[in-house]
Amino acid sequence: MKPYCFFAHVAFALDARGHASPQATANLIIEINDTTLTSCGNKKHVKVSALTDSQKMELAGEIAMAAALDYLKSEEEFRQFPTQRFVNFDLIRPTYISIRPRPNKVLPNGSKVWRLAQSEADKLRGEPRSIRYPDIERRLAAHPFLKGMSPHHLELLALCAMPTEFDAGQIIFLEGDPANGFYLIETGTVVLEGKTSDGQSVVIDTVSAGEPLGWSWLISPYLWHFDARHGGMYCNLSFWDNAAAASGRWPHP
Repeated sequence: MKPYCFFAHVAFALDARGHASPQATANLIIEINDTTLTSCGNKKHVKVSALTDSQKMELAGEIAMAAALDYLKSEEEFRQFPTQRFVNFDLIRPTYISIRPRPNKVLPNGSKVWRLAQSEADKLRGEPRSIRYPDIERRLAAHPFLKGMSPHHLELLALCAMPTEFDAGQIIFLEGDPANGFYLIETGTVVLEGKTSDGQSVVIDTVSAGEPLGWSWLISPYLWHFDARHGGMYCNLSFWDNAAAASGRWPHP
């Protein structure tokens, strides 16, 4: 299987208002191969071979986002900036990797990160997105959370949304992991679970159809605060691309 390759353009500022004219930027390519995908899937108790292509791509995106954040945290030049924003985070053709030098960083899980010069990054900004669904705007307009949103804004959101399906009991995310998705639940339920002092799981809340999942992305340190598990088979529209970046942060629950 060909690796998943993502292009990330990240802006840094001393405060949230500075993103219009950031003090620093970073352009990255992140490669996620089949071994990394399977290994990270196992940690989430997900059988990667049973996932659809869109589910595999979403999982690869989560891993790539975490890899990008790990790399940026390791670079001293970015530590002075308290705020960061992913202006672009796009799936690209893996052919770009074949002409790259050795990666700037290889994570323990096998994720590879390359740092790009601005001139190279400009070539990638016109790359097409990976998946489009013709009915996505209709589904967004039908969701209660977006009731009353203008057609223009629905069109913009549709460029950043991806339909996703999960099976009963499947883990969506785990407490402490980097948060990188915002969900609009269409059918079914999601159970949010915390841990007691003796490590036992306890249900904190249940999120149902017609509701959003991912509100605490507004709150530092931008990590998942709970485990999320599917209470039953359901469909949702997930946003893990520029829709989150437009709000100033990637989503976190």
